[in-house]
Amino acid sequence: MLKRFFVMIVVMGCAAVRVYAQNADHGRGWVGEQQVNVRATPGTRGAIVGQLAPGTELILHGREDTAGNGLWVYMTPAAGGITGWVLSDFLLFPVTLDLNALPVVAGGGAAATAATAVTPVPAASVSVPEGGLAGTTRSPVNLRSGPGTNYSILRRLPGGTTVIIVGRNAASSWLSVRVDGQAGWLSARFVSFGGGLNALPVSDGTNAASAPAAAGMAGVVPAISGTARQIYLNGQNMGNRRAVFSKVGDSITASSLFLYPIGLGGAQLGAYSALQPVIDFYLTTTARTSNSFANDSLAARSGWTSFDLLDPARGEQVGCNGQAPLLCEYTTVRPALALIMIGTNDAMFGVSGDQFRANLQTIVQTTISMGIIPVLSTIPDNTLAPDRVGEYNGIISGVAAAYDIPLWNYWAALQGLPGRGLSGDGVHPSSGVFESGVFSADALIYGYNMRNLTALLVLDAVWRGALY
Repeated sequence: MLKRFFVMIVVMGCAAVRVYAQNADHGRGWVGEQQVNVRATPGTRGAIVGQLAPGTELILHGREDTAGNGLWVYMTPAAGGITGWVLSDFLLFPVTLDLNALPVVAGGGAAATAATAVTPVPAASVSVPEGGLAGTTRSPVNLRSGPGTNYSILRRLPGGTTVIIVGRNAASSWLSVRVDGQAGWLSARFVSFGGGLNALPVSDGTNAASAPAAAGMAGVVPAISGTARQIYLNGQNMGNRRAVFSKVGDSITASSLFLYPIGLGGAQLGAYSALQPVIDFYLTTTARTSNSFANDSLAARSGWTSFDLLDPARGEQVGCNGQAPLLCEYTTVRPALALIMIGTNDAMFGVSGDQFRANLQTIVQTTISMGIIPVLSTIPDNTLAPDRVGEYNGIISGVAAAYDIPLWNYWAALQGLPGRGLSGDGVHPSSGVFESGVFSADALIYGYNMRNLTALLVLDAVWRGALY
């Protein structure tokens, strides 16, 4: 029972205040009598990135300031774990704490400083084709593959980015643009421009960069930042191969059910036919033993932990003399990106959160230093170490945010599936009567089918957002 001097505080409104850096300690709170969700952004539409048990002590960094949204606080568990947003209604605070006095965290948890006006980049600095318009983004905005929020995010554009407007939808609410040679769509309300839109050609998005393949996958498939693009460009200068990716992990990654069916011609895309181009792209090049989907990775084996990926002794077991498996895979295959999911065995073997974080940081640093984009995946639930999954996914999410690299939230994709997408052993993803490359509604109730679909969505996002 929590002590009486903590009370539930419900705040009806909050005035705008200066914006402070987000990770300072501005007070403490505790989770109340029921488990709460941690979200990536403030609001019930934000992606769930973890959960906190009753009584968990929290370090409070700040709050959001959106009217009618409830009051959400930005926090980190005092014992370590995921930093994110929690609705204050489900928390307990000291009676001396005034939630209205907490600093506002800008950008839904993005690194915040005192707010300043955006100075647009002069439109005259770009060459505008005949019939087009020059524009400037008014604030940070998602560049999407089609005219609507149901289309996949290609990348995040900062405020003040100069774009070339070459078309619009019928309502002129979405603009077809080019930026740094990349095509995409922006919501018109986030773009400043001179001149009228009526002369621009109208498109319904049928020939957009990608159909809305990622619809319904908000919070699972990441937005691709400029950091990923820069890592890719560095890797190209090092001789990495654009049409190759590596698979890094444990038995869930080494399994013949993961991506092998895609590489062997077993994909049945159904409503996700927009993913065929990215499949075709990776089928063209042999990674080592096969194309990237069906390649036998040197950095994925059953029972491996984060330490095993970095252990030269494990490298000896897969034929890499003197090299750790991760380094051996990268030097042999020379990929442009790596799909990394590790941590299930660490959790079950009792590896501390601090040690796991240190190992994961080394994995990420090694990957980036070799010009390879690391895509970190959250781990699925398991029944052998159920209390560690949230902690580990918090660490994974935190490392991805710290390095500004893509986070593939596989855990979130499994939450609505029968048994949370787990097989009878309570550890590995489930599979059924369908091949794991089948993406019909009946097949997507299984964990491996969902893993393959979300892997393709992530590959597609990185391909379009960074590998152009």
